[in-house]
Amino acid sequence: MSDKPVSEISWLALGPADATPQVSAIFDRTTQRFGHIRNAQLVTAHRPELATAQDALSKAVQFAPDTGITPFERELLAIVVSAENHCPACLFAHSAILREITEDPVLVGRIEVNYRHAELTPRQRALADYAVKVTRASWELDPTDLDKLRAEGLSEIEIIDAAAVIAYFNFSNRLNNALGIAPNAEAYLANRS
Repeated sequence: MSDKPVSEISWLALGPADATPQVSAIFDRTTQRFGHIRNAQLVTAHRPELATAQDALSKAVQFAPDTGITPFERELLAIVVSAENHCPACLFAHSAILREITEDPVLVGRIEVNYRHAELTPRQRALADYAVKVTRASWELDPTDLDKLRAEGLSEIEIIDAAAVIAYFNFSNRLNNALGIAPNAEAYLANRS
């Protein structure tokens, strides 16, 4: 676990958290996967129930079994939502994952700046457009928004999964932005070559 004070990675005036066994397990899993603990995890470790609940929800929406939403599409949604919300912590983290998936840092960079100028399939573009609308003005959605996804071949279950990924990242982005969570430099630097 990092011994950095939370004040170095957020706007909060807190020292390092005493991690519960459940939070330590999250830290271990994240370190094994990415080589570092995410700053947001170090902050939410001060509220172990929040840290474990957020981790469980993240796993449920990002690793749902038996779905047609691909890892690329899940990370695309994470990046589009995070770019809309100007959340550097999530943008850095999920761009690194998409760079790992695609091995194409230029494509990922284009998605980060403006997915509309990236080479996406019609299905991927429909998902990204849906993510923007949910993020900007979810109250304006109507049945025709789902029809656009169906027209690109998404099943009803895939639509649920897409909506859940989008909603989760809106939550995560807002929590990070509300607390001034700094992005991890390790994520920014990862998978660029």
